[in-house]
Amino acid sequence: AAEALLGQPNAVEFEVEGLYANGLRGRVSYGLQHASDYDGDELTASPHHLVKFNASHPLYRDKIFAGLELQYTSPMHTLAGNRTDDFLLTNVTLFGQRLWKGLEVSASIYNLFDVPYGYPGAAEHAQDIIAQNGRAFRVKLTYHF
Repeated sequence: AAEALLGQPNAVEFEVEGLYANGLRGRVSYGLQHASDYDGDELTASPHHLVKFNASHPLYRDKIFAGLELQYTSPMHTLAGNRTDDFLLTNVTLFGQRLWKGLEVSASIYNLFDVPYGYPGAAEHAQDIIAQNGRAFRVKLTYHF
């Protein structure tokens, strides 16, 4: 099983979150890990550093909010012995709630700055590093009844 393949992972993680009187919410999290097999070889697709920052602020009462998210991922080893580049992604969202009874609306832009990045492929993939999507847009309507 997987336990027989893994060495002892070394990891620490922390998160700080705050809410201010003006409605600003913020959260920062950091994860540091080193995962290896019993021979001490670093596992693939296992970044040493993961950092996330989220903030949201009301634009109009408690109905319309703007949000910002930053996600940093450090380089990762691939099966072929290469390393991915590290990357920082920026996502922004405009969110509306309680605009009409039961309706929520959001519009998001993911990877705002169109950063090229990839994740290590697995054994069943032809690519050593699999390129991920560039900038993407999403509009979401949710109705609760």
